[in-house]
Amino acid sequence: MKSSPNSGEEKGVIRMGFWKRLFSRKAKKGISPRLKGDFILFAVKCDKCGEEIKINVNRRSDIQSLYTEAGEKGAAYTLRKEILGRKCPNLINITVDFDRNYRILSRDVSGGKFISSEKEKG
Repeated sequence: MKSSPNSGEEKGVIRMGFWKRLFSRKAKKGISPRLKGDFILFAVKCDKCGEEIKINVNRRSDIQSLYTEAGEKGAAYTLRKEILGRKCPNLINITVDFDRNYRILSRDVSGGKFISSEKEKG
Protein backbone atom coordinates (compact mmCIF):
# COMPACT_ATOMS: atom_id res chain seq x y z
CA MET A 1 0.00 0.00 0.00
CA LYS A 2 1.22 3.42 -0.88
CA SER A 3 0.55 6.35 1.39
CA SER A 4 0.17 9.79 -0.04
CA PRO A 5 2.70 12.42 1.01
CA ASN A 6 -0.08 14.56 2.51
CA SER A 7 -1.48 11.85 4.82
CA GLY A 8 1.09 12.62 7.56
CA GLU A 9 0.34 16.33 7.36
CA GLU A 10 -3.40 15.73 7.64
CA LYS A 11 -2.93 13.61 10.77
CA GLY A 12 -0.71 16.31 12.25
CA VAL A 13 -3.35 18.95 11.58
CA ILE A 14 -6.06 16.78 13.15
CA ARG A 15 -3.94 16.08 16.22
CA MET A 16 -2.99 19.73 16.60
CA GLY A 17 -6.64 20.79 16.35
CA PHE A 18 -7.67 18.22 18.95
CA TRP A 19 -5.09 19.40 21.51
CA LYS A 20 -5.86 23.04 20.82
CA ARG A 21 -9.60 22.51 21.45
CA LEU A 22 -8.93 20.41 24.54
CA PHE A 23 -6.69 22.94 26.25
CA SER A 24 -8.54 26.07 25.18
CA ARG A 25 -11.79 24.79 26.78
CA LYS A 26 -10.02 23.77 29.96
CA ALA A 27 -8.41 27.18 30.34
CA LYS A 28 -11.73 28.97 29.84
CA LYS A 29 -13.62 26.80 32.32
CA GLY A 30 -10.91 26.36 34.95
CA ILE A 31 -9.59 29.86 35.54
CA SER A 32 -12.52 32.28 35.68
CA PRO A 33 -14.68 30.62 38.40
CA ARG A 34 -11.63 30.20 40.60
CA LEU A 35 -10.80 33.89 40.50
CA LYS A 36 -14.36 34.85 41.32
CA GLY A 37 -15.30 32.72 44.30
CA ASP A 38 -12.44 30.75 45.79
CA PHE A 39 -10.39 33.59 47.25
CA ILE A 40 -10.86 35.59 50.44
CA LEU A 41 -9.10 38.95 50.73
CA PHE A 42 -7.36 40.01 53.95
CA ALA A 43 -5.43 43.21 54.63
CA VAL A 44 -2.97 43.68 57.49
CA LYS A 45 -0.69 46.49 58.63
CA CYS A 46 2.80 45.84 60.02
CA ASP A 47 3.42 47.10 63.59
CA LYS A 48 7.08 47.95 62.90
CA CYS A 49 7.10 49.77 59.57
CA GLY A 50 3.40 50.48 58.91
CA GLU A 51 3.36 48.67 55.56
CA GLU A 52 -0.12 47.63 54.41
CA ILE A 53 -0.18 44.14 52.94
CA LYS A 54 -3.07 42.59 51.05
CA ILE A 55 -3.24 38.83 50.64
CA ASN A 56 -5.62 36.51 48.82
CA VAL A 57 -6.35 33.29 50.66
CA ASN A 58 -7.39 30.30 48.56
CA ARG A 59 -10.30 28.51 50.22
CA ARG A 60 -9.36 25.20 48.60
CA SER A 61 -5.69 25.04 49.58
CA ASP A 62 -4.92 27.53 52.39
CA ILE A 63 -7.80 26.85 54.77
CA GLN A 64 -7.84 23.67 56.89
CA SER A 65 -10.92 21.69 57.83
CA LEU A 66 -11.39 21.00 61.54
CA TYR A 67 -13.50 17.82 61.13
CA THR A 68 -16.03 18.49 63.86
CA GLU A 69 -18.74 16.01 64.83
CA ALA A 70 -22.19 16.36 63.25
CA GLY A 71 -24.18 19.02 65.07
CA GLU A 72 -21.16 20.28 67.02
CA LYS A 73 -21.02 24.05 67.42
CA GLY A 74 -17.95 26.13 66.64
CA ALA A 75 -15.55 26.65 63.80
CA ALA A 76 -15.52 24.30 60.81
CA TYR A 77 -12.38 25.71 59.15
CA THR A 78 -9.25 27.51 60.30
CA LEU A 79 -6.55 29.55 58.61
CA ARG A 80 -3.02 30.01 59.91
CA LYS A 81 -0.90 32.25 57.73
CA GLU A 82 2.52 33.88 58.06
CA ILE A 83 2.85 37.14 56.14
CA LEU A 84 6.12 38.86 55.31
CA GLY A 85 6.13 42.35 53.83
CA ARG A 86 8.67 43.95 51.50
CA LYS A 87 9.86 46.77 53.74
CA CYS A 88 11.02 44.95 56.88
CA PRO A 89 11.70 41.41 58.15
CA ASN A 90 8.82 41.49 60.67
CA LEU A 91 6.68 38.36 60.41
CA ILE A 92 2.92 38.81 60.82
CA ASN A 93 0.93 35.74 61.93
CA ILE A 94 -2.82 35.55 61.44
CA THR A 95 -5.27 32.92 62.67
CA VAL A 96 -8.86 33.03 61.44
CA ASP A 97 -11.72 30.65 62.28
CA PHE A 98 -14.62 30.18 59.84
CA ASP A 99 -18.02 28.52 59.99
CA ARG A 100 -19.23 26.09 57.30
CA ASN A 101 -20.22 29.01 55.02
CA TYR A 102 -16.78 30.66 55.34
CA ARG A 103 -18.06 33.46 57.56
CA ILE A 104 -15.45 34.70 60.02
CA LEU A 105 -16.13 33.61 63.61
CA SER A 106 -12.89 34.89 65.18
CA ARG A 107 -9.57 36.31 64.05
CA ASP A 108 -6.26 36.97 65.75
CA VAL A 109 -3.08 38.67 64.58
CA SER A 110 0.42 39.08 66.02
CA GLY A 111 3.07 41.45 64.67
CA GLY A 112 0.47 43.66 63.02
CA LYS A 113 -3.21 44.47 62.89
CA PHE A 114 -6.10 43.82 60.54
CA ILE A 115 -7.24 46.75 58.41
CA SER A 116 -10.40 46.95 56.36
CA SER A 117 -9.91 46.11 52.71
CA GLU A 118 -11.50 47.87 49.73
CA LYS A 119 -13.88 44.93 49.34
CA GLU A 120 -15.23 45.42 52.88
CA LYS A 121 -15.57 49.21 52.46
CA GLY A 122 -17.70 49.23 49.43
